[in-house]
Amino acid sequence: MSDDESDDAPRVEAALRLLTKARLLTLQVPAYAVGRWCDAWESEAARRGLEPSAESWEDGIRWIVAKVAAGEQPPT
Repeated sequence: MSDDESDDAPRVEAALRLLTKARLLTLQVPAYAVGRWCDAWESEAARRGLEPSAESWEDGIRWIVAKVAAGEQPPT
């Protein structure tokens, strides 16, 4: 990874999280819970050893939607 890429990493990660929040809203995840679900996914992704990326956030969306569909509430 070049210095320019590493300098952009925090902005890219923030953009991916923001995009994920917007997508979750369109998938009918309750607005009050979206941020907490994203936090929960970041913890789960770290537990799985996943680096923040578009692919890992796609996995996160599927994980979150499955949890919501099962009637689970986000961690507090």
